[in-house]
Amino acid sequence: MSFRHIEVEAITPAIGALISGVDLNHVKSDDVYEEIKLALWKHGAVFFRKQALNPEAYLKLGEKFGEMEQHEFFPHIEGHPQIQLISHQGNDAPETDRWHTDVTFRKKPNMVSILRITDLPPSGGDTMWMHAGAAFEALHPSLQTMLSGLNAEHDLPWHFRRIGAYEKIVRVNTAAGRPAITAAEQEMKMIGNNPPVTHPVVIVHPITGRKILFVNSIWTKRIQDLHLDLSESMLNMLFEWIKKPEFMMRFKWEKDSVAMWDNCATQHYAVFDYAPHYRAGQ
Repeated sequence: MSFRHIEVEAITPAIGALISGVDLNHVKSDDVYEEIKLALWKHGAVFFRKQALNPEAYLKLGEKFGEMEQHEFFPHIEGHPQIQLISHQGNDAPETDRWHTDVTFRKKPNMVSILRITDLPPSGGDTMWMHAGAAFEALHPSLQTMLSGLNAEHDLPWHFRRIGAYEKIVRVNTAAGRPAITAAEQEMKMIGNNPPVTHPVVIVHPITGRKILFVNSIWTKRIQDLHLDLSESMLNMLFEWIKKPEFMMRFKWEKDSVAMWDNCATQHYAVFDYAPHYRAGQ
């Protein structure tokens, strides 16, 4: 595939490409965005260096891929609710140091995610991506057929319960002097606002037509219509399978690097090796 407006360099055969030759704050033609789209669908994740994006340019880039969203629990930058602030500091794990696809607890997860890193620790803090289409294609055909007939339940309140998030919310509210609300009340509110959703274990990508393994270790609770023991064993097997290095890449961030990834086709893992230092992005 040839590109006229950008330069695209593949990172691995399975996933990832570095895009150069463009200033995202001053895109002069919609053809540039169209070529970025083509590169993203081909490589699953694309990366830019030295892009100090202003909010308007950031939103314009996102809007080329669809309707912008607001996140369920991340804070956002002032005046722009579609641009979340993601930061971490301290020794407690941020809970993103596991392989996952973003927000599959929604009926309609977002198609594309974009992240710009603004603050880096002295070392570490890389992010890894894997292509779930490559992982599916490497399975034996009989296993592909079996998985293609199954559905899985994805559940935000369930994950919050297993990581003790409700108790953390209570501690934060108490420390801030906010009205007391118990962990059980927090959970009931979360369940009411975010009931479980069902997705196929294998989806067909709406743009490329490629079959994608669509279960992840954060949000996928169980495979429906299977005995719970079989569901747990099968999910654990798939969660281990996607960790093969042949499906993945690792990106070393620099300040103002920008990553875009196909959230239908990939999973990612934020490496937590920088404690207790600060790391942040938008």
